[in-house]
Amino acid sequence: MQLRYGLSFVLLCLTIKLLQATPADTISIILMPNIRLHHGFVLIHSRELVPVRHSNPSGIELNLNWHKVSQQAWKSCHCYPKVGAALSFWDFDQRDILGHSITGMAYVEPVFGAWRPLSFSVRAAFGASYQSKPYDPIANPLNQSYSTHVAMAAQLGGSAHIRLGPQWLLDVSAVYNHISNGGVRDPNKGINWPTAALGVGYYLDAPDFHRNERKNWRTERSPDNRLDVSFFMAFKEPESKTYLFSPGVEVKFSHQVARISAITVGGEWLYDNGSRFEIAQAGRTESPQKAGIALGHEFLLGRFIFSQQLGAYVYRPFRVRDDLYQRYTLMYRYSPHVSFGGSLKAHKHVADFLDFRIGWSF
Repeated sequence: MQLRYGLSFVLLCLTIKLLQATPADTISIILMPNIRLHHGFVLIHSRELVPVRHSNPSGIELNLNWHKVSQQAWKSCHCYPKVGAALSFWDFDQRDILGHSITGMAYVEPVFGAWRPLSFSVRAAFGASYQSKPYDPIANPLNQSYSTHVAMAAQLGGSAHIRLGPQWLLDVSAVYNHISNGGVRDPNKGINWPTAALGVGYYLDAPDFHRNERKNWRTERSPDNRLDVSFFMAFKEPESKTYLFSPGVEVKFSHQVARISAITVGGEWLYDNGSRFEIAQAGRTESPQKAGIALGHEFLLGRFIFSQQLGAYVYRPFRVRDDLYQRYTLMYRYSPHVSFGGSLKAHKHVADFLDFRIGWSF
């Protein structure tokens, strides 16, 4: 399996690990198949994407949810979280340019008010996608969205769940979908498409959600303050069969401000072999090293941590992109000190690279 496609495998392993409960907790996980139908539109964030401005993607999504209903799960977020796997088929409408897609993703979905007739949830999903018509300078020059058959897929959305009976749910969702190759190969403008979705789910066993007393999280434990040191390896393929790996390190301080929320400040250093390749191609002599500082936020979802950062370079001799960048990271805390996962770095709407990382928390 090539490195750039390994994220979905890592996330699947994380999901399996999350489902490994103590014997007392095993009976408190309920299986629920679900199906959703999507319809939406493509966001045009660059003039190169004008040829697909009238695209209205439609999709069918099959989900398998494991819904945790234990007291331990409740205490982690004052909610009853689901983890699951999704398999989707997408028709991007502009078939001659964008073609079709099949995606597989793992996700985490906290559900709030699960005991009520109407409940709500938020889902974050990551995985891999296969696209049928990548960019080709002769056969498909209008597709500036993706240039590889296999790419990274991400999804963020919210859902309202209407209880139809002890075991049936009707879902109404608003979802933001994204596909790109993480900057591995150009062109890579990505496909960003919001959708509205209607779905139905069925619990194989009738769940028994308890409405527990909400307590101030500070009375249960002190705020979780961490100093994380993460070592990462980024990957790019600027030309066919030219594989470049870029090592880096990030130091980040996290301060918990709510039960599932923390604020962060940190810095990173990177030896960017992708920039070194561009420097050599241009016949220039600048250093490919980069250093930046960033402010951010974290969602604390049990052992999972999903962080978003806005950063600025403080050292970058070779300047070809914006001075500001965003970083989106999903980490799994294997233990109080060890974590691993992946991250996507982007400049505005264009992905720079995908990396895989391991961290140590103090």
